Amino acid sequence: MADKQYIIFKLNDEKFAANINHIASITEYASITPLPNGPAYVDGLLNLRGDIIPVVNLKKRFNLAEQRMNQKRILIARKGEMQIGFLVDDASQSMTVDTADILPPPKIAIKRDNAYISEVCVHKGELIIVIDLDRVLSDEEIDELTGF
Repeated sequence: MADKQYIIFKLNDEKFAANINHIASITEYASITPLPNGPAYVDGLLNLRGDIIPVVNLKKRFNLAEQRMNQKRILIARKGEMQIGFLVDDASQSMTVDTADILPPPKIAIKRDNAYISEVCVHKGELIIVIDLDRVLSDEEIDELTGF
């Protein structure tokens, strides 16, 4: 089988990954306009070359503590016709993983609240959780974001 390629990103000091095919681009953190009465996990809206993109704070979405980080990045992904930004602390590396080093998520991670965990991979002796960006938000949440 073919190797898989991922973008490694950090939330606080933890490494995660996302399939490189799910990411349209990565941009440096820019001014985000707050979204009044928006969902708690949405930091606001980003104007990226004329496109208005909602920005989901993955730390808030995953109930992780907020730690100040200097290098913030926004992963831009497509969900159908819509672009969604995912705020992360850093996203500066890619990795290629042999399919033999890709494992299904452990049963404890397969809960409704963790449906976004697609697999776990071993890279340079380190376990990295792979996030399926298509599953971070439900269809209902996507519909809610398109209303803004």
